[in-house]
Amino acid sequence: METAYRPVLRLKLRTARRLSVAVLLALGIGYLGGAIATDPPRWLFVGIGLLRIFGLIGAVALFVDSTGQHANAPDRLLDERQRHERDRAYVLSYQIMVISMFAAFLYTIPAQVLDWWLPQIPAAIDLLSAFGITSLALPGIILAWRAVESD
Repeated sequence: METAYRPVLRLKLRTARRLSVAVLLALGIGYLGGAIATDPPRWLFVGIGLLRIFGLIGAVALFVDSTGQHANAPDRLLDERQRHERDRAYVLSYQIMVISMFAAFLYTIPAQVLDWWLPQIPAAIDLLSAFGITSLALPGIILAWRAVESD
């Protein structure tokens, strides 16, 4: 029987925290910018694409990092404190994502009446992609920011 999980990647806590900020910014700017810019110039289109790629790769890196693996390890490989930390990170992730989606839904009510911007199908797919990718990394990000530095 295994007694410990072996993460694919072991980022220093400071590196994981910095990467998490960069990933959230890249996803926010890349996907929201892509959703809003309907026909961007080529340089902006390339920039948005690069931000999206960085955000996705960074989110995967955070997912397979030791804090991300802590978030995804089976119960049998975690002690009671680790399970409690993991469970709190998932609850907070859920709350953040539900509040974000609820805020987006609330925006649509006045947007329809006041003729504000509303996403068409490609933009909606961009926004849903950003939500999904963020959800992938968010528990590990929360664990990284709540962890105590050992250095």
